[in-house]
Amino acid sequence: MKRADRWIEWGKDLLIALLALSAALLLSVLLFGSGGRSGLVPRPGLPGSSGGESAPTAATLPAALVVTTGEGRYGVQYDQARADELFTHTGPLLGDALASAGEPQTIREEEWRECLSAPGLYFDFAGEIPLSALGGWLSEAGECALEGSARRLLLRAGEEDQVLLCWQDAGTETFYRCGTALSWSLHLEPIVADSRPNGAFFAYEDETLAALLRPYTLVTEEERSWAEYDVTDPLTSAKVPELLSALSFSDQNHTQVSGGEVYLDGGDRLEVENGGGVTYRAAQGGKYPAGAGAAGAIEAARALAEKTAGALCGEASLYLISARPEEDGFAVSFGYRLNGSAVRLHQEGWCARFLIREGYITDFTLRLRSYAASNRTVVLLPIDLAAATLPEQTRERLELRILYLDGGGDAAAPQWVGE
Repeated sequence: MKRADRWIEWGKDLLIALLALSAALLLSVLLFGSGGRSGLVPRPGLPGSSGGESAPTAATLPAALVVTTGEGRYGVQYDQARADELFTHTGPLLGDALASAGEPQTIREEEWRECLSAPGLYFDFAGEIPLSALGGWLSEAGECALEGSARRLLLRAGEEDQVLLCWQDAGTETFYRCGTALSWSLHLEPIVADSRPNGAFFAYEDETLAALLRPYTLVTEEERSWAEYDVTDPLTSAKVPELLSALSFSDQNHTQVSGGEVYLDGGDRLEVENGGGVTYRAAQGGKYPAGAGAAGAIEAARALAEKTAGALCGEASLYLISARPEEDGFAVSFGYRLNGSAVRLHQEGWCARFLIREGYITDFTLRLRSYAASNRTVVLLPIDLAAATLPEQTRERLELRILYLDGGGDAAAPQWVGE
């Protein structure tokens, strides 16, 4: 071989080596980040997913997610940015699983725990979401045919590359599973393979915590400080016109009452109270139409909640607490969330509650609050020490969660709360 030819061959070999090294370095950055942080590799759209990246609404964002691998669990909670990022890439898979769900079968709790221990994805929505509505939001294929509501759902490997959908019914607490049209090797295995465990576990897997807490309390918290939030009434005189516009009311027909102002639209009555309270009562309905079923009721309520409480809540966000049948319609409730932790507003907890009857929103109550992180921080006890402080007679059936308590004052602070 001539010398010139040898140089050409050596140049090709060097180029191939450099390309291989570059690919290896890029893969390392994707898997572990520039600082070595463990987690899930972001994906710009999973193959086979109908929706690519999901566009989650307040009703669909989970409070906690877990990726279980053969080596352990990667869990996220109390960190809304990380949870939202992970759900952007996994939410469409859950939607497709719900849309293609087969005939459900009941399973024993032992089988549910086996599913939790198997490689897969776990979602905790904190509230009670109707399965038919959740499937409709997360998948372009439309609503799923499953009945009931759920807080906890998971996807795991089944036989012959199938993916199983499993959940616990929010009302009866019965466990179910069914087949889906998803492929394990195509849809879930790449996500599981690209995640690194961070020590997350469930309370039933720890002998000490199993004796103190509800079994599916997720343990992920690291030693950290938690921000307190300053709280204000967002409904200043400058904001009232925006609220009226969002609710399709005019300021032309109103009267002052004790503690606030009442606006009328025909027989419909909207009372805006001093302090951020807002109530609506319809005379005959028709102002705020809703679609059919639970999904239609929730979507109509969500749209109004986002335009009012969601638009004025500062650094908080909304989440769906429940959507329950009531008389000839539904009662839909939303709460505030601060960086992944729910806000318990007063004793009831919710910030917006809607009644939907005969295809229309007929009543609603809003408690408008605006949150801004302060420079004050709180350090909370580790969960095992916090669990040890629970009253003896209630230890066995409580779930410990970090909630922000807002009793109507000017600050909201985080606390361990047993529920």
